[in-house]
Amino acid sequence: MAMTLYLFDPGFCEYTPQPSLDAALASATSLINAYRDQCDPEWPEYVEDIRVYESDDPEEPGEGKLVAWVVEHNRIERPDDIDEDGYSPSCDLWFGQVDFYVDYRMEVVRQ
Repeated sequence: MAMTLYLFDPGFCEYTPQPSLDAALASATSLINAYRDQCDPEWPEYVEDIRVYESDDPEEPGEGKLVAWVVEHNRIERPDDIDEDGYSPSCDLWFGQVDFYVDYRMEVVRQ
């Protein structure tokens, strides 16, 4: 049986077949962008479980070879110059109740 790439969407616990690695990474990036819109101000915890697998088993694609996963990107830690309202002039960001800001991106797993 031929190997197929699958994108795992942890928000819906579903695997979607992808025609190529480029397509899988583009779809995963779109998924990250959709989850970014759900930040209030924190990311949904499951964003860290976005994965791309290569598998010959359409029933259990997550048992296949891990090809790409989501990683933290552009992490900004809470600085020491937070005022009483939660604003940091050095970062020009409002931290309020959060300890850091972070974004995510896909990374191909090196084998």
